Amino acid sequence: MDTKAEEIFALVAERAQLAEGIEGVRSILLTMYRFPSLKNKKLAQKTDIAIPTLAAVRSELVKSGILEKRNFLGEKGRQWVKARLDLKFDYDPLPGSFNNTIINIPEEFSYLNDMQKIIQNRPSPEFALDQSHADFSTIIKRTFFLLKNGDIEGRRIIFLGDDDSISLAVGLTQLAKEIIVLDIDKRVLEYISEKAEDYSLQNFKVIHHDLREPCPKEITNKYDVVVMDPPYTIQGLRLFLKRASQVLKSTIDVNGKIYPIIGKKCLLSFGNKPPVEMQKLQLSILDHGFIIKQLVPDFNRYEGASIIGKFSHLFYLNSVINPQSRYNLSFSSRPIYTSEVKTKIATPFLPIGFHFVGEMRFDSPDQILDNEKIRQIFMDSLISSDLTILDIYNHNYAPFGYSIIAILETSHTALHTWPEHGYISIDIFICDEFEKGLNALKLLKNNFKPKESEFFYMERGKGELIEYKPLEL
Repeated sequence: MDTKAEEIFALVAERAQLAEGIEGVRSILLTMYRFPSLKNKKLAQKTDIAIPTLAAVRSELVKSGILEKRNFLGEKGRQWVKARLDLKFDYDPLPGSFNNTIINIPEEFSYLNDMQKIIQNRPSPEFALDQSHADFSTIIKRTFFLLKNGDIEGRRIIFLGDDDSISLAVGLTQLAKEIIVLDIDKRVLEYISEKAEDYSLQNFKVIHHDLREPCPKEITNKYDVVVMDPPYTIQGLRLFLKRASQVLKSTIDVNGKIYPIIGKKCLLSFGNKPPVEMQKLQLSILDHGFIIKQLVPDFNRYEGASIIGKFSHLFYLNSVINPQSRYNLSFSSRPIYTSEVKTKIATPFLPIGFHFVGEMRFDSPDQILDNEKIRQIFMDSLISSDLTILDIYNHNYAPFGYSIIAILETSHTALHTWPEHGYISIDIFICDEFEKGLNALKLLKNNFKPKESEFFYMERGKGELIEYKPLEL
């Protein structure tokens, strides 16, 4: 989809009050292009958009000159959609009988049989990186899943790790606008790059990168689809979800106005876990700005991979507005692979904890004189951030001023007020998840509503000089 189409869709979505935004408009046009005779009810079912909203969108598309009539794309519209969205299939490329099992590859996609030869010489799995190869059937199934859902044609696709070589199967379709593969393993990248060159795959690129380090700026806020099969740990999953939210396109500037973009896709493969761990998995998905659009159990099969029972589920995720996506923090010091997590052997220079400090300033002393209210805000911010309080000490100064200190299960936090200066200082030290301290700061700021504020964090106990890093809340 080109930039001009995105700009038009942003305006159409705004006028029609379409919550699904740009991607919702694309979904409507893609479906009308593939199924030109669909009635409103069927179109609503295929796009998951309510009929009244669907009608409003189609009215706006008529005004924009894209649709000939509200329920008819027309020849001019078909040419516009084909060109702007880079579409090939004006029919369902994998008809309704496609049920995620592969017996025979349709003749139209027979070239994908080459993948059997391509994957024979993949680099052997590096188990320390939680690698295990998906089998041929799984590679084809994932490719067809993307194809059927309209997630290859004209799309910018990024693979966060690809020891399975799925990117090559997607590349063979020659339908994607761009394909990027990021991987920590240079062997994998060299192999994929060599095969991409052998098959003259266009707009195909590989980047050597450890996702525990911040994403390169040139790949953030850019892609339509993420494909990933992360390490088999919740820690690894959370890291990959964070990076997925950062590389997917989340905003667009139309005539100086910033429009949010939701509905970008993430194809996540992850093995089964005990119920409590599955709850953490689903909460992680929500926490990082995604919703589960579809879950296909036991979709992926692997050669080996006994640690996950030789199969994993396929989660088809949609992006939503994610306020945390702008944080591009380093996770290089945290264990994410199964061997690290199970043995509890940390990588070098693992921080003992995270130390947050902040200042808030106010116009009037009256805003910070109510010590009981301050105490309640302080307590609520810690409890809401899932920080366990073991003990509390507080002191009221004369004639005014207030200090409160909480002893936490994972260290401590303190808040002090100087009403005569319109000033509050905050100190939070936790040996826990970074996000908990970040969330506590956000809640404090949102509830106190200071005129000015400044916040920093540092990693403590890493065996190196302390460095304060700014936070934008």
